[in-house]
Amino acid sequence: MKRVSTKLRKRIGVLGASAAVLAGGLTASPIMTGAAHAAYGTCNTVHKYDPPNLGPENYRPVPARTGNGTDCYMGYHEGSTSAVKALQKAILTCHDGTWAANQIRNSGGADGIYGAGTVAAVESLQKRFGLTADGVYGPKTRDKLKWPLYYNDRALDFCEKV
Repeated sequence: MKRVSTKLRKRIGVLGASAAVLAGGLTASPIMTGAAHAAYGTCNTVHKYDPPNLGPENYRPVPARTGNGTDCYMGYHEGSTSAVKALQKAILTCHDGTWAANQIRNSGGADGIYGAGTVAAVESLQKRFGLTADGVYGPKTRDKLKWPLYYNDRALDFCEKV
């Protein structure tokens, strides 16, 4: 059997290490590991969801995406001010007395910023609902949350799922 030179072994080793790094980089890149929720797009507005038979003056403000309805997501420092504020108000109103509502209250209230307090609040509710607790608001979290009913832009003491 022919002996391989040290120089050739080094080249093969460098090529093998480069291939491993490149393959690892591709599988760990955002392109390869992007969350399914990214397909929905970031919530950039609020949809005034009208519950059946109550009329348009009665609505539930729910985070939404223009052209995609209420199928959208928000995460740390993502989402429009109005969409984040609608989520924060829903947590404060319909989930009052929970650790999640206290997190929102203690981190600035319904300020429209999806910061660490909102992430922690959403994670807490996701755990309570049996969802993956990643702190990202998306369709599964939306479906489990209760939302306040508004009448002529005034919140009523009535919450339910959309």
